[in-house]
Amino acid sequence: MKVLILCNKVPYPATDGSSIAMRSMVEALRLNNAQVHLLALNTKKHHRQAQEIEKHKPDNVVLEYFNVDTDLKAIDAFLNLLDGKAYHVSRFLQAKLSQRLKKLLQEIKFDIIQLEGLTMAVYLDIIRKHSQAAVVLRAHNIEYRIWQRHIAHEQNPIKRAYLKIQVQRLERFEKKSLEAVDANVFITPEDQRLYREWGGKSLSSVSACGLSPEDNPPISGFEAKYDIVHLASLDWLPNRQGAEWFLKEVWPLILEARPETTLGFGGRDMPKEFLELRSNNLWLYPVVENARDFLAHGRIAIVPLLAGSGMRIKLLELLAWGMPTVSTNIGAEGIPIENYQEGILADDKEGFAAAVVYLLDGKEARKEMQMKARKFFEDHFDNRRLGKDLLSFYQTLI
Repeated sequence: MKVLILCNKVPYPATDGSSIAMRSMVEALRLNNAQVHLLALNTKKHHRQAQEIEKHKPDNVVLEYFNVDTDLKAIDAFLNLLDGKAYHVSRFLQAKLSQRLKKLLQEIKFDIIQLEGLTMAVYLDIIRKHSQAAVVLRAHNIEYRIWQRHIAHEQNPIKRAYLKIQVQRLERFEKKSLEAVDANVFITPEDQRLYREWGGKSLSSVSACGLSPEDNPPISGFEAKYDIVHLASLDWLPNRQGAEWFLKEVWPLILEARPETTLGFGGRDMPKEFLELRSNNLWLYPVVENARDFLAHGRIAIVPLLAGSGMRIKLLELLAWGMPTVSTNIGAEGIPIENYQEGILADDKEGFAAAVVYLLDGKEARKEMQMKARKFFEDHFDNRRLGKDLLSFYQTLI
């Protein structure tokens, strides 16, 4: 089966949740003998150097990428108010990729064209004009819900008013796009349920993001440098919002109950106000070279998300590595762990702090959770099996 995938960033090397999800999809298809061709935007925000791309890209995957600037700009955001489009997605319609896409569709007959995330739905008109392939939208999230949840926590009244306008436009675009494709592939059953509740009529399936067990062995042999570890891309608003909640609301409660507790906190684009919180207990790392090695030096990990949709890839990695974890329920969406078995779920600051203290003081509880987390991952998120099931669904479309 020939599959063309459009990506809003280059997934090699995969250094954040969405790029890991894209890489995971390519691996799932490749492990089941699909021929995969990628067209990707190499954005200024998530730029990848050519040598790094070649170093991490599988040999049997064709990848073409285009250097572009999709950064948010104040003047463009203001002018966007006049054109009625959703600025969240319209800035991803780029001439370089559009021109290559037209030519490629004339050169190669693909069976499936997969849009990795809502932003790539801006290319639907071009695809329909130049190809007869079945078009699938892989919905990483229900995007407008993420921004709806964010509005509730936005303190600036001007920003809140602007976001309300953009979220309304984004919701219209998202619902229209999900209906315009031949099928939708949701990462979580929750997102598929929401789609059906608003009356979505396109074919749909659920295919979780998976990982290869052999490439993600359990963590062992690392000396614990920190009691708690956290790592997230802080350029994504829900991650920053959740991190701020933990540092300002939860962390003081943990220190009150357990003053000697230490926290290793890493994140790209770390804001200045976070850096000012550095102390003997709190170690901050704006740059983390190796996520696995960093997280392996903690006794437990945290996923303090208050907003978002879809599936948290970081939690999936933590399960694969057998890392005891405390998460909010939103942080665990799409990964049906049982509370106090494969992880602990808590949504209020007191409950989250208490769960952290419980795990730190319970060595046996941590050991048991490590084993259960790894087994849960192996039973539900093996990439080869997930890819086989997805290709069976794709076969029905062609």
